[in-house]
Amino acid sequence: MKKIWLLFYFLAFSGFCTLLTSVYLKHDELENRLQTEQRYVTQLFSSYISSAFFQFETMLDLISYEYSFQQSLKIRAIDDILARSPLLIGFALFNTDGTLQSSSRNLQKVNFPNLLTNNKTKQWFQQALQQNRMTIGGPYYLNSLKKWVVPIRKRIINSEGSVVGVIASGLDLQALSMQWTDGSNGQRTLQAITDNGFFRILRTNTPLNKYEKIYNTPIEEQITKKIKQQLALKKLTFDDLRKSEKSVQLQFTQGDQKRYSTILYNAKQQLWISVIESNYSLQQNFIAQITPYFIFYLIFLMIIFFLFKWIVHIEQNKIAELTYRAEHDLLTGLYNRTILKNRDLKYHKKSQPFSLLYIDLDHFKGINDSYGYSYGDSILVEVSKRIKRTLIAPNGTAIRLSADEFIVLIDSTDRVLIEEYSNTLLVEIAKPYIVNNNDFKISASIGITQSPKDATGMETLISYANNSMLIAKKTKNNCVFFSEKIHQQLIKNIEIEQALHSAISKGEISLVYQPQLDNQHQLCGVEALVRWNNESLGFIPPNQFIPIAEDSGLMPELGAYIMNRAMSEISKLQYKKEKAFQLSINVSAKQFVQLNFFEALIDCLTCYKSPYLKITIEITESLFIDNIERLLPIFQKMKDENISLSLDDFGTGYSSLSMLRNVPIDELKIDKSFVDHIVNNKSDRAMAASIITMGKNLGMTVLAEGVEDKQQAEILQAAGCDLYQGYYFSKPLNLADLEGFIDSL
Repeated sequence: MKKIWLLFYFLAFSGFCTLLTSVYLKHDELENRLQTEQRYVTQLFSSYISSAFFQFETMLDLISYEYSFQQSLKIRAIDDILARSPLLIGFALFNTDGTLQSSSRNLQKVNFPNLLTNNKTKQWFQQALQQNRMTIGGPYYLNSLKKWVVPIRKRIINSEGSVVGVIASGLDLQALSMQWTDGSNGQRTLQAITDNGFFRILRTNTPLNKYEKIYNTPIEEQITKKIKQQLALKKLTFDDLRKSEKSVQLQFTQGDQKRYSTILYNAKQQLWISVIESNYSLQQNFIAQITPYFIFYLIFLMIIFFLFKWIVHIEQNKIAELTYRAEHDLLTGLYNRTILKNRDLKYHKKSQPFSLLYIDLDHFKGINDSYGYSYGDSILVEVSKRIKRTLIAPNGTAIRLSADEFIVLIDSTDRVLIEEYSNTLLVEIAKPYIVNNNDFKISASIGITQSPKDATGMETLISYANNSMLIAKKTKNNCVFFSEKIHQQLIKNIEIEQALHSAISKGEISLVYQPQLDNQHQLCGVEALVRWNNESLGFIPPNQFIPIAEDSGLMPELGAYIMNRAMSEISKLQYKKEKAFQLSINVSAKQFVQLNFFEALIDCLTCYKSPYLKITIEITESLFIDNIERLLPIFQKMKDENISLSLDDFGTGYSSLSMLRNVPIDELKIDKSFVDHIVNNKSDRAMAASIITMGKNLGMTVLAEGVEDKQQAEILQAAGCDLYQGYYFSKPLNLADLEGFIDSL
């Protein structure tokens, strides 16, 4: 998801950068276009001014020429000129001392001041007397005509070359301004400014009410200072422009607006031509030009946004589906074990107290093996439904951990509530299951841990609950809370497991042998019993470390060591005493079902083969329950090698008579629990008698273990028992003591 949106942001950012680049280039293009157009307008306006004033100067030259010959103005000719030139307001002739000599008819009522002494005209009049070109004066308001006038003057020279007067005229300023249009709709201002004093003689787009402010005052010193600064940045001065007569473009800020200006010096008329334009028109044009860019970008952004949103929606659905499939068991619909590692699971919060129930179905494997996995799957689906139904009242989460193992997390640590729920769950699971008209009954074992009381880590809680469940499984259909005692036993088991890894290499594993005698008290065999004495843990009984060895995967190595050592020691003893008897070796279920067990057994037997050595392999009933079909061929191979098979602890498991009939068992061992109370308990006595009778009827040798006194031996002998093993005859003996025992017989 992050990568998809990262790509969207990249495209959006790239599009935005492209938009900004396009906007910048468009602005640059419009600005260049504005400046190019402004330069052109400046040149055009300068040409217009030159042309117009050249025309007026020509008229003044003609009138001056006529006057130099006739010494008077031809009023009729002047009136004709005025009629043809609406911009001209009239003509007047002034003496060199500044006094009026004569004027056209329309100016005869005008009271002209002395132009040489008047402060407003003195400068311009003196300039006209001194140069041979037309001078342009600063505009003024002529009351008699109610017009603003731009005065133009030129001196008159007689035939001797002497200045005899000044011919003057005036241009209608308002009419002159209205004649010029540049098509900018008033956005551009054109100015003609005198080089002498920087007075404006023409400014377009100026309302009449502002004429006095514009034309009666020179250009502000602040503006000329800014222009000089701008020119200085271009390494130019006013004198440079006067000499080159080239236009220069400037940019400056006036108020809050940026302005573009082009300045050109018209040397012929001694005027500064200026074109000023604010960036308003540029902005308007710029906005109009870039608006489609933004619209296109927004459309592009919306399209890719909805496209990516659609892609994300599809991906989210896929992820949701994959997440569901990854976190849920496809068979039952419950969460699977991966959810336990999800850090978003609320039960990972240490402040969240909860209980964890580890549920394992009893004897479920037998259903799969006997009826097939389809039956087992149907039962698992129904079990999951029953678990979910029981979670309606307590708030909890159901998880399928593995094949027939479930975990339930409940938002409570109330022991009474959890115990009541567990018992309810056991009752629900124990109800009959009907699959394809077949009726099944199973039970469950539950181990319970609580957080944070027992632990806070999920793995630790599961481990503790699993250990509690294994304890509950000993009695089946039961629940067991994790306790300090179980915890200590767990720690002890870990210590045992760690020490067991090096027990063989350290020589801590030893064997003792318990004699097996017949009715004549003759030695018929010995059972090899393993002993372990650790330097730090002390003596550890087999019933503690054997299950740990099986669970930790050490049993094959330990079993092979026991088998080799027992055959080696007993074989040597038999050769020494020249006495033959059976050697019984216990083999665990996990050791027996390993792939190379039979081959390892034969290799060991071949290594220590002798005419005295006879081997009996003792197995428990649990081996039959889980692996009968697989093991029958191995049993037959053992028979072919003259290896006897003994069924240990008979009567405590779940063997059926049909199974005993099909399996080539040579010996039945009556469990000690039936022998302990055989003297006083009629039921145990009857059970022992029944086992002996059944074994004899099946052609098996019957051995009673745990015979502690003479009465027990006599009762068993009377019932027809063949062999005996127990403290009444002998305790387990080390090899040296066994040798002495044989000698004593």
